[in-house]
Amino acid sequence: MQMVILAGGKGERLKPITDTRPKPMIIVAGKTIVERLIEAGYREGIRRFVVVTGYMSDLLSKHVGEVADRLGVEVETVRQKEEKGSGDALLTASSSISEESLVVYGDLLIDDSVIKKVVSLRAPLIVGVRHREPWNYGVIVERSGEAVRVIEKPDPSEVKGETLINAGIYVLSPDMVRHVEKIQESPRGEIELTDLVEILHREGRGLRVISIDSSEWMDIGRPWDVLEANKRVIEKTPERTVLGEVEGSVTIKGPVYIGRGARVKGHTYIEGPVYIDEGAQVGPNAYIRPFTYIGKNAVVGFSVEVKASVVFEGAKIPHLSYVGDSVICEKVNLGAGTIIANFRFDEQPVKVWVKGSRISSGRVKLGAFIGGYVKTGVNSSILPGVKIGAYAIIYPGVVVSKDVEYGGVVKSSI
Repeated sequence: MQMVILAGGKGERLKPITDTRPKPMIIVAGKTIVERLIEAGYREGIRRFVVVTGYMSDLLSKHVGEVADRLGVEVETVRQKEEKGSGDALLTASSSISEESLVVYGDLLIDDSVIKKVVSLRAPLIVGVRHREPWNYGVIVERSGEAVRVIEKPDPSEVKGETLINAGIYVLSPDMVRHVEKIQESPRGEIELTDLVEILHREGRGLRVISIDSSEWMDIGRPWDVLEANKRVIEKTPERTVLGEVEGSVTIKGPVYIGRGARVKGHTYIEGPVYIDEGAQVGPNAYIRPFTYIGKNAVVGFSVEVKASVVFEGAKIPHLSYVGDSVICEKVNLGAGTIIANFRFDEQPVKVWVKGSRISSGRVKLGAFIGGYVKTGVNSSILPGVKIGAYAIIYPGVVVSKDVEYGGVVKSSI
């Protein structure tokens, strides 16, 4: 069996995180999403992988090549020329599919138990998971354990309670993959892989439906999902692991991972679970609170408090800052005294602009999403739910209450 990872999507809903990286390269507790998928397949004996790329193809191809070299597996990358849906992505890879294939969407966090279950069955199937917001996904219609069709993003009035949705995981034979050619373009101009389900059912070759628990699966499609994904992985940290340097006056509570070359300076207080990656510098006098990930070679300096946040590689929060429930992308530099608020006065869930709509995150505590290479001046303040595009510059003393576009320059409060 081989694994096919559909990783060509642009990830518009995940901006500004995807301003500078494709969504399969988003970091989840020290590893990218696509790296975790390849490793999960490897642990179940899969040695050949096909990765369909698109947005930032060269960057993604290089990354999966490095993962392949480390694991000693074969990874072939195939570029999707234009973003025309998951069906088109699989069709792009069809010439590279010569055996039964585990097909997986490239923006999923999946427990090993799911891959193990699917691989062991070795039968054509589609995986479903019960979800409280089925209108955001494709709903599986089944009959006697067989998938009849998938209804994409049904009207909320038509679905009640937890409903079985398409988890984006299939097992397909090479012949089934070739049937993708029969799919007609959807009204939005895409080839939807989910239409294959109905085609196979009509031909008497319906896919078996396998249901998994929602705790085993997560779709990373919105900015705050990055926080939840990291939390899910970090909270499984079994014990304290210290491979770096920790000065004597540091206090560590609970399970904490400190990678090689990392340094935690004096009078820092860390409450696990926390993951501090290789080469990171923390402290002195820093306060790192649960469910925080600090990336490779990142700096969290003097009198900085970081709570339940994700700090990507090379980011710098050097001194006198508060970062709560936020995503700080690579090479960001927060000026001294930068504060990211994470709580509304009215105590209501924080709303975020996503693809032109302001939607509720469902989270009462939510900070900001700061794209790669952003710089903030001293004493700047960023309010809950704000997104700042990559390469933006925020001047000193500015209060940011609205989103900032890619490369934007903000000289006065907005």
